[in-house]
Amino acid sequence: MKQLLPILLCAALFFGASCVSRPWHRTAGEYVVVQPGPTETLESVAESFGGGEAGLKAIETLNPSELTPRNTPLLVPAKPAYELGIRSDGYQLVPVLTYRWMDGGGDGPDSARVQADLLALETAGCHVLSPDDFLAFIRMDRSIPERSVLLAFEVHQAQEFRALIPHISRPGLTGLLFVAPDVVGTQGALTWEEVTHLASQGFEPSLIPTTEKALSAPAAKESLVGYARRVKEAITSSHALLAGHTKTPLRFAAYPDNQGNSIMASVLASLGMKGIFRLGDGGNPFFCDNLSVVRMDVGARGAEVPVTRYLDTFRRAELAW
Repeated sequence: MKQLLPILLCAALFFGASCVSRPWHRTAGEYVVVQPGPTETLESVAESFGGGEAGLKAIETLNPSELTPRNTPLLVPAKPAYELGIRSDGYQLVPVLTYRWMDGGGDGPDSARVQADLLALETAGCHVLSPDDFLAFIRMDRSIPERSVLLAFEVHQAQEFRALIPHISRPGLTGLLFVAPDVVGTQGALTWEEVTHLASQGFEPSLIPTTEKALSAPAAKESLVGYARRVKEAITSSHALLAGHTKTPLRFAAYPDNQGNSIMASVLASLGMKGIFRLGDGGNPFFCDNLSVVRMDVGARGAEVPVTRYLDTFRRAELAW
């Protein structure tokens, strides 16, 4: 009997251990193979290996329910996404891809090129954000899909842009429409009816304050107080004109000189602007300055430069946990 005791004890330990559900996993390149236990769900696997709720969608995509019987091995990204696009090796960026039609002299991109870029974005697996999603991201309210971009069109002279309108008026394609209200309705520019139509198609009217007077800096012999008053009057009247025609609250603006200053930012913020853009290079992380959001003029690039050059949607960094 004494000789049987160690054997019975080992057997008890063996069978007891076999009843404990502990996910087996092994790293395989870009993925981790996880063998879930009988009580494991995709949610619990995501919590242990995939970044929690933010990484659940990627796990569901890799393991479609109709092709994944219960208790079969699961694929999980080796570098899971956490909230707001944060990973252990860096964080997500959102490029704002802007196309501009300025003076009607053929300086803007033609319709065929923009259509080719949209196809390239689709081929590259990019997700085009709505203005709502972009705003929620930079306000730290919402995570967004990987390889997300925001589209923006700035239209002062519309001859070439009009050829593009039928091709961007389609479900699922949204973005920002930057206009200067003092230009809309003038010869060669968009009409207010066109601005309203594009808004109904998902392109949110966004403010570029008056172009009549330079707002970048005080004029010669103009006091700082006088300059501040002039900036406030110009921006406020432009805002009222655009809001009055579109009948919608305005949330986005761009600095008229494409860089801005603290006086312009203060006036625009007081009018309820949630995101104010300047021209620059690179994408925007969730912690970007909403008074200095970067938009890139991709329409002005050389013919030999592919739009994919601007798709830097992730910045590598050593993050401490």
